[in-house]
Amino acid sequence: MRVRSKLADVEFQFGEFEYRKDHLVIHSAPEQAMQTRVYVSPDDIVSALKKALSNPRVWLYFAGFPFFLVRYRRRRRVRN
Repeated sequence: MRVRSKLADVEFQFGEFEYRKDHLVIHSAPEQAMQTRVYVSPDDIVSALKKALSNPRVWLYFAGFPFFLVRYRRRRRVRN
């Protein structure tokens, strides 16, 4: 997953998941140079789901996901 902001452009690879004090904690993969932890609260999940499920583009992405996945993997294979 790529995270882009004014402060940083970071490639985040998922590592270990854990549960701590009502939060889902997502650690970056151990091989990443900059170790990162993302704390996700229950309110974050509810807010994200509300926004995502009320957006028609998200539904369109879900509907086309099998096609997007195959196309993405083929493009990556050609580049590597």
